[in-house]
Amino acid sequence: MRRSILLNLALITLLIGASGCGNRNRAAEQLTKDTQGAQKFDSNLTFNNVTLEQANDKGQLWWRVKAKQAVYAKDQKNATVEEPKGELFQDGKPVFKIEAQRSDIQQDGKSIVLKGQITAIDIRDGSVLKGNELEWRPTEDVLIIRNGFNGDHKQVQLAAKEGRFLTRTRRVDLTGQIVAQVKEPSLQMRGERLTWLIQDQKLNSDRPIQIDRYENKQITDRGSADQSEVDLKAKIVTLRQNARIALKQSNTQINGNALAWNIDQKTLSASEPITIVNSAQQVTLTANQGEMQIDQQVADLSGNVRGVGEKNQSRLSADRVKWFLATQQFEANGSVSYQQNNPPFSIAGPQASGKLDTQQVAVNGGQEGGRVELQITPQGLGR
Repeated sequence: MRRSILLNLALITLLIGASGCGNRNRAAEQLTKDTQGAQKFDSNLTFNNVTLEQANDKGQLWWRVKAKQAVYAKDQKNATVEEPKGELFQDGKPVFKIEAQRSDIQQDGKSIVLKGQITAIDIRDGSVLKGNELEWRPTEDVLIIRNGFNGDHKQVQLAAKEGRFLTRTRRVDLTGQIVAQVKEPSLQMRGERLTWLIQDQKLNSDRPIQIDRYENKQITDRGSADQSEVDLKAKIVTLRQNARIALKQSNTQINGNALAWNIDQKTLSASEPITIVNSAQQVTLTANQGEMQIDQQVADLSGNVRGVGEKNQSRLSADRVKWFLATQQFEANGSVSYQQNNPPFSIAGPQASGKLDTQQVAVNGGQEGGRVELQITPQGLGR
């Protein structure tokens, strides 16, 4: 009997001990779950209908962004927001409106970065800027759009890898795979670096660039240079250093180091040495300066003018030459000299006219010389 009681007491003690261990294990598991939950809550703070804003020491706002929902990281500097909309401020006044469907936001008190498909609208002129990353640095007055810049303005559409908008001077510096589509006149610019001066209405580049002119969506002329300036208001393209313009209508190429291309008036002018090449007729003219009427296909050259007809090795020099590209005729004045190889001949006089490609040249003495004129006709031409 006593042994039975002792066994029962031992069994009860064992059961109580086992029960205590089980309770302790369950408590530990629950504590672990609660700790993990608390850590998860601490690292992911979710808020609905939030406003993110930052101001300077004077209380002037730098930015204000409202979002439908924001999920904050533990440091509360980074957040993922849904449907963010807001403004970027300069001198306490809004200069840009921004919006996106979804964005990752980073802010450090002095700048804000939004990542996603971001749209920024310039309140001052309605320009629309888009990109995959936007950074606003209010202390530097600069808005940076990275990973694909697209801009739409009433005068021009722009695309590049990156754009830096200096908001106070209203200057945009573009870099990487640039395509600028000027709306009026219809031009397309392509290069690796471009500066857009919004107030001055100019597009400048200090790097090689190509410029195409369009009519009825077809390329009519093509220019290139190491440096360029497009005056959007005056509609003048200035090309410098290794400048080249190819005119499709006349199959002519103009080379020089300073070419001014008036798109509206359809003229070209060169204040420095110029070379004009007509590849179809194999005629080349050079001069110290010159002008060209593109539609009329007339070039007016002055200063040490030289002309060469490659087909027949004919050569012309004069102080001034007017060249009609469509007919290949010319009018030369001042110290005119003409030479040809077949048949060998040379002559000089104050004035001359003719065609280099066919070796038909008339030289005369002008009014002071009493109209002395000589017709040169190559052998076999009149047979």
